[in-house]
Amino acid sequence: MPRMQAPASGVTVRMYRQGHGDCFLLATPKADGSPFYMLIDCGLWTNSEVKPEQTIDKVIADIAEATGNRLDLVLVTHEHMDHVNGFAAKDPATRKPCFDAIEIGELWLAWTEDDDDPFANSLRERFHDTLLALMGADERLDRAGFGVHSPNRTMLRDLLSFETGEDAADELRERLKEVKRRHPALSARRQGALAIEGITNKRAIKYLRGRIAGDPVFLRPDHDPYQLPGVEGVRVYALGPPRDVELLLSLEPQGEEEFRLSADGPTLSLLAATVEGDSESARRSFDPRFGISRRDVERSRDKFLKAFFVDHYGAKGKSGPTGWRQIDNDWLESAETLALRLNDEVNNTSLVIAIELRGTGKVLLFTGDAQRGNWISWAPLKWTVDGRTVTARDLLGRTVLYKVGHHGSHNATLDGSAAAEYANLSWLASEAFQDEFVAMIPANTSWAAHKDRPWEHPLGFIEDRLKQKARGRVFRSDLDRVAKPADVSAAEWQKFERVETGLFFEYTVADSPT
Repeated sequence: MPRMQAPASGVTVRMYRQGHGDCFLLATPKADGSPFYMLIDCGLWTNSEVKPEQTIDKVIADIAEATGNRLDLVLVTHEHMDHVNGFAAKDPATRKPCFDAIEIGELWLAWTEDDDDPFANSLRERFHDTLLALMGADERLDRAGFGVHSPNRTMLRDLLSFETGEDAADELRERLKEVKRRHPALSARRQGALAIEGITNKRAIKYLRGRIAGDPVFLRPDHDPYQLPGVEGVRVYALGPPRDVELLLSLEPQGEEEFRLSADGPTLSLLAATVEGDSESARRSFDPRFGISRRDVERSRDKFLKAFFVDHYGAKGKSGPTGWRQIDNDWLESAETLALRLNDEVNNTSLVIAIELRGTGKVLLFTGDAQRGNWISWAPLKWTVDGRTVTARDLLGRTVLYKVGHHGSHNATLDGSAAAEYANLSWLASEAFQDEFVAMIPANTSWAAHKDRPWEHPLGFIEDRLKQKARGRVFRSDLDRVAKPADVSAAEWQKFERVETGLFFEYTVADSPT
């Protein structure tokens, strides 16, 4: 495969088709005419390859060859498996990190990764606490007799792997034991934080931070536009994540914002059921006066009492014919809901960037997996550039390429009208820019629709609207070709120049009048 060339002006985007995950390589010309290479994310859900032979190490090998083993910039939107586990991937032959072969200039992360930011640190504590509660839920489900492949645990363990990395849930449990042994005087929260720092997704970010010469750049929406080193024709605006906890925790579309009704909210009782320490002192659904604890039953010398509970409620957490009577198990079965909530909260911390081409004003929008609160936060944003005011609405109106968030799921693209006061799909590509709108959806639909995870990625309503808005110009990583709609003429379709290969799609946004 020849080296990837930068266009004379503008940006060429290579969307890799590794599976259910994001990996985008961008090329744009530097001031001296040489190409500037930028990689946005690199990952996929485990076993979600579009084609068995298109493994992540082959994607990384192509990135190395396409860039001459030099990336000027790596940008990570957020720490989820399908965005970062490629950075932790190892060469099957040498077992060394695949990215060792590629020099990395700068690393750009969201402000949420800044260790010197108190607000970011408080968000990490929340993540750690919830993740450890979920680990406790998985362990208690195991003790209650729910096997790894039982419906009660399959989704929970999938979601835990999504947060921690492949097979890292068991690793985290062992790491936590080791941290407790080595640092018994530390608080449970600090012990958990130390254990979590070593798991796969965290390890990927740590690896990248160790590969650059200086410190990462932490992007914030209240900062001036960012400049790509050595590039004059491009500005980068950070739109999100917002520095507002209410918006960060606002996950589901509301009213006219949604393309379809969404799932119900989190089950908070799980936190009480899996807190660190003595479960007897945890919050309960009923006052302790009206019950007897399992510990009391197990320690009792009354054999009749024990026999009663064995027959009617199961013994020592074993789930028998009457296991459904145990309220504990009802609490633990809500783990899946809370795990989904945690996934969505991390999605909502996605770094969102708008790449503006200075010549034509065209914009490329990369949203990571931003959800409702992130989108809502963009409307008030504005910047002063060269003596003029640039608003987020202005940038979205000039957006001609949209990287669709979260595989096209229901809560990562907002519906609405052009007149709405909040950012939504109708704000994108308005007026003179509407005829150039293109969308890219990283998704493996058949994998996502498996019975164990019946996700509609992308949501049909959203994909249809995107195709309508883009006149069919919608890339989807699990489809080999972009099909021409019947109502689009051959002459119009011919203007849609692109490269379609088994490993990637490539499309150029030119910074010159068409």
